[in-house]
Amino acid sequence: MVILQYVIAVLGLSFIIIIHEFGHYVFAKLSGMHVLEFFMGFGPTVFKWQSRSGTTYGLKAIPVGGYVKILGMDRNEAVPEGLEEKSYHRKSFIKKFLAIAGGPGFNVIISVILIGIFLGMGIYSPTNVIDYVQEDAPAALYGFKPGDRVIALNEKEIETWDEFAGMTKENPGRRVTYTIIRDGKEMDIVAILDEVDGEGYLGISPAYEKKFLDFYELIKESFRMTWEIIVTYIKLFGMLFTGKIPFSQARPVSPIGVISMFQQSVSMGLQDFIIFVALVSILIGFGNLIPLLPLDGGNIVLLVIETIRRKPVPRKVLEVVNSVGIFIMISILIIGLVFDIISPFNINNM
Repeated sequence: MVILQYVIAVLGLSFIIIIHEFGHYVFAKLSGMHVLEFFMGFGPTVFKWQSRSGTTYGLKAIPVGGYVKILGMDRNEAVPEGLEEKSYHRKSFIKKFLAIAGGPGFNVIISVILIGIFLGMGIYSPTNVIDYVQEDAPAALYGFKPGDRVIALNEKEIETWDEFAGMTKENPGRRVTYTIIRDGKEMDIVAILDEVDGEGYLGISPAYEKKFLDFYELIKESFRMTWEIIVTYIKLFGMLFTGKIPFSQARPVSPIGVISMFQQSVSMGLQDFIIFVALVSILIGFGNLIPLLPLDGGNIVLLVIETIRRKPVPRKVLEVVNSVGIFIMISILIIGLVFDIISPFNINNM
């Protein structure tokens, strides 16, 4: 069972990487660039075939990720005669930009779809029905019981858990009257709330129920959740570079650590696995926008510089910058590997 979970984990990570590379492929094709290769996996070639357009497609022996090779992106390669106009460097700024940004863009697009699937399977939401009463808390002291449905506080109607929690927090240390329904009968319970961190505290946990959204709500919520995740990642990146996040949470993760987290999400069930893949897909998309060669972000910076200069960056400078970027990435991966061994991530604690 655990082996199967790891197989699914590897496939999940590979799916995200392939989607990323497919984004580069699609926009390169739409921009009239010649795509030399599109392979799934790495290592020795298992099989390959060439399309009429001259693109070689294939499968590698190690089924992790994949890559796309666009004519002209490698400065050292010779451009075959007759394909000069289909070279990356012969295209306009916007077409080159789209070919680079297409990878992260597709990561976001697939995340919207996956979040929609996640929501379509139903989501558990807290209700205003009490599931647990904490001992020695006001709820236990004044007679609340599991199964009670709270419908009002000081005669103000309560329909959702958010209203229940919000109205309770607004009354720290105060005497309030809850109206509940117990065994089909309506009754009032007068309680004096505790004060915790300046907010009213009753001491209960809600029961959850699974809800299904209609199609319009599902689409709207998918885009809203994706946007909120993107905003959260942007804030986290900002906090990371300003040192506001402790190293224990901000430390890098190696591919082994990533696979381990994927396996953990698989063990939690299909729905949790789907949302985890969506979260990682957005994260990989944003990670690739870091302005460091050979990442997409570094290529975008290079594109902007060359557009402003109206001439290519010298090859020697490019080789040095690229080598520095690779060195930094390898160093980060090694650090991540060490920490994944001595202190592996547990997604339940994230």
